[in-house]
Amino acid sequence: MLDFLDRIGMPFKAGPFGQDGFLPGIQIVDGAMLIDPDRLAGSGDVLHEAGHIVTVPSRWRAMLGNDVIDSLDAVTASDPGAAEDFKLQTSIKMSEFMAQAWSYAALRELGLPPECVFFPGSYKFHSDIRPHPMAAWVESGTHFGIMALAQVGMTGGTGIFEPLGADGLPQFPKMAKWLQD
Repeated sequence: MLDFLDRIGMPFKAGPFGQDGFLPGIQIVDGAMLIDPDRLAGSGDVLHEAGHIVTVPSRWRAMLGNDVIDSLDAVTASDPGAAEDFKLQTSIKMSEFMAQAWSYAALRELGLPPECVFFPGSYKFHSDIRPHPMAAWVESGTHFGIMALAQVGMTGGTGIFEPLGADGLPQFPKMAKWLQD
């Protein structure tokens, strides 16, 4: 996973950082992840949090902290152009959905099972039902994150979002780019 993040240009450091951010074992500081492997609830959380970061346009990515939404709201309040930027506003409004869909595409790219990201207890779903409802939603092609990733040009639409068009981009879960410009 860390090799993948390095390959796509996602800034991170791994080590014993001692405190948690939004999720156990992960902090986001200035748009980079600090990952403490011994404190993670699940390794897939790394992909999910990376999804929050990489789906933010590069211009604002370095302003992200542990609470990505609070960070993005602060950007919108302080940068006059931010409120009008479609890609940024999509990242704000669809952050959780985009992170879920992006992390699913990443695990598929890595050849990992959906349970890596969608494990019991993840996304506040504590049942052992398989497949995890979020994984099933993404796999069905009806998950809103797919639409949002397609709208910002990171992938082509698929499932019910196929009419959005692909603009020559590969269909989800293939990604045209792993980081928003």
